[in-house]
Amino acid sequence: MKKALILTAGWVLTIVGAILSPVPMPLPFPLPIGITMFLVGVGILTTHSKTFRRGVQYLRHHHGWLSRALEAIASHTPKVLDNLIRRIARRRDGRMARWIKAISTMVTDMVHRTRPLAHGRRARMRARDANDPN
Repeated sequence: MKKALILTAGWVLTIVGAILSPVPMPLPFPLPIGITMFLVGVGILTTHSKTFRRGVQYLRHHHGWLSRALEAIASHTPKVLDNLIRRIARRRDGRMARWIKAISTMVTDMVHRTRPLAHGRRARMRARDANDPN
């Protein structure tokens, strides 16, 4: 029951985030609300759904531009969110800062968890040879 609720929440956040991402928001939010919801939903789904994670790995393996874009997002997300946390932490008690830090961790974990090296025999062999100390 718990896993079904988590997966449902992940799909709802992903779909609503995809719908809201091109819509301009009238309120000044610190982050684009649609993209944030989308990334949180995808992060939840890659954590709790093996099928979704394998689908993202497949897409990243076959579309190099997508893999490069996700790696760029993962490398820039902590810096951007740390700057945002510093701005928010000055004015608030820190709950929002912890929430933003959790989003940053979720996005970077999602990108590392879906690396295309885990997809395909040849990629697994390359990864094994790269980690071999001999």
